[in-house]
Amino acid sequence: MGLGLGLSMDDASLNFNDLIDRSGHADFELDLTGLDLRHSLESIRQMIERQRRRRRIRSVLIRLDPPVPGNGETLFRPVGKHLVELLKKEMVSRVKPYADEECSGFVVHLPAGKETDLEEPKETEE
Repeated sequence: MGLGLGLSMDDASLNFNDLIDRSGHADFELDLTGLDLRHSLESIRQMIERQRRRRRIRSVLIRLDPPVPGNGETLFRPVGKHLVELLKKEMVSRVKPYADEECSGFVVHLPAGKETDLEEPKETEE
């Protein structure tokens, strides 16, 4: 049975583990463990806003609570969907799922701010 990608289930080249970042290597970390969705999305919004003023690309490990059997859905899916929307708007340049024994999350790469965002605000004369 095919996967709709021209690959079969027994195709040796199909390795989903390569899609998951297990190193957690990033320039910074945003720990959202223990937060609800509203506060998590607000923290991500603030991170994006601060990055607009930076002159270089940086990577951020976003930590989320791990799945717990019987606890229902985690924030992984809604936060992931939000990050994909930011990717479409070019506010994030790369997103890769992250997982280790302690948590799940994403490694994201944030683009440098545009020149117009980096300029100091000009004072107006009255």
